[in-house]
Amino acid sequence: MTPTPHPERGFTLTRLLDAPRDVVFRAWTDPAHLQWFFSNHTPADEPIDVDLRVGGQWRQRMVIGDGNEYITGGVYLAIDPVERLVFAWGAVDGWPTVQPDRTDDAPIVTITLTESGSQTHMLFELRLPDHDSDEQLREWMASGISAGWSATIDRLVDHLAENPVSVKPR
Repeated sequence: MTPTPHPERGFTLTRLLDAPRDVVFRAWTDPAHLQWFFSNHTPADEPIDVDLRVGGQWRQRMVIGDGNEYITGGVYLAIDPVERLVFAWGAVDGWPTVQPDRTDDAPIVTITLTESGSQTHMLFELRLPDHDSDEQLREWMASGISAGWSATIDRLVDHLAENPVSVKPR
């Protein structure tokens, strides 16, 4: 699906995933199930760190190719198991940069999961900081974040379609 642009502050992506929502939630929060997030250039054995608690951090290295690599992840702001996940997108010393004590300076991602039979409807919302200037908002949107997140979410869709797994909720 094409992202719905909201150039004033962010964008929304929706997907129907071929998995129950507990599996989708785990795909977002369990390091053993987060490999789908990597680009095709990231080594398969690259470690992923997840401290799944409000204030905890998720970190992983992305390799885009041609020497372009960075640490990314998030700082968890809200965790409602199998229903909703909210995080400040970025990493300390990563891209985008986020400081755990200044999450209001980071883009905020909200993932909402709704059951749809044996599938899950996922709503992905990215909101840019309220205090960013118009120029900063244009720079964010020009950086390709909506296309990047759309491609990342498509990897999740493909991963779940190719790897149907029944996972017990935590």
